[in-house]
Amino acid sequence: MREKKKAGKWILCMLLVGCMLFTMGCGKSAQSSADSSGTNRSESGFGGFQAESQKMASAGTMTEGGATEAAVNTDDAVEQSAQDSGEQGTDTTGTEFEQVEGVNTEQKLIKTVNMSAETTEFDTLVADVRAKTESAGGYVENSDVGGDYGMDMTRYAYFVLRIPADKLDDFVGEVKNASNVRTFGESTEDVTLQYTDLDTHIKALREELNALFSMMEQATSMEDILAIQSQITEVRYEIENYESQLRVYDNQVTYSTVYLDLYEVNRESSTAGKTFGDRVHTRWNDNLYRMGQGLQNFLIGFLGGLPILIPVVIVCVAAFVVVRRILRKRKDRKEGKQKSDSEKM
Repeated sequence: MREKKKAGKWILCMLLVGCMLFTMGCGKSAQSSADSSGTNRSESGFGGFQAESQKMASAGTMTEGGATEAAVNTDDAVEQSAQDSGEQGTDTTGTEFEQVEGVNTEQKLIKTVNMSAETTEFDTLVADVRAKTESAGGYVENSDVGGDYGMDMTRYAYFVLRIPADKLDDFVGEVKNASNVRTFGESTEDVTLQYTDLDTHIKALREELNALFSMMEQATSMEDILAIQSQITEVRYEIENYESQLRVYDNQVTYSTVYLDLYEVNRESSTAGKTFGDRVHTRWNDNLYRMGQGLQNFLIGFLGGLPILIPVVIVCVAAFVVVRRILRKRKDRKEGKQKSDSEKM
């Protein structure tokens, strides 16, 4: 009986050892399957890495005891990513992105002026326009001066001026006082909505860029790093594109554009008054001026053409005299022949 009891105890011990070994084998297989699934997720690319990072972040924030530690780690990561963002932006693109504190709601107005003027003192007015532009803090974007300087044709000048918006009215008033304005037009374009929209896009892209740099620090595989770097390059390109558009708007808002045409005249155009007498006086003076100019142009053309007219007149007179003599001789011969025939009869 004792031997049977010992044999039963021995069999029970063997069964317990077998159960323990089986349990340990199952645990190792579960761990190996978990490790293989984690490896597959890490090798699946940027999308799997991002999902894993979000799960880890959500798990960290849901843990009650580690909430404070997770917040601190998040702040440190944001600061580090901001520093890395500045360094990476300088190394890769050569441009340091400026931080946008918030959406700019200031009104953005683009002003454009079109005007043409005439003057009897052309050189003085052209020099005065350049001087006034410089004194106002603006600059000449484009200019063209032409015309025939040797004859009675007048000269002209075309300017594209950039004047500070706060000095535009003063500049236009000075040009009006120094010349006789023919036409004048002013337009204003409100680009506040477009400017705010671009500013908002840039702010959102900067937040995305910071998140990408934070994820870059956590990446372990080369595939994840390359995928994140591609995303960073695209975001930077979009930021630079939007910032370029903002710079164009800033320049157009800060400096108004003035298109100015200047014409040289011998007499400035008179403006008719409101009363009947003023209108008649203005029309009378204009007609007298046109008649005088017409007579003057005729005399200039006639006197200027004398070097050509005199030889032509001399040739014509000489030809007339020669032809007349020839005709007279023929006539005399004919008459003499008829007289001799009548005497023979």
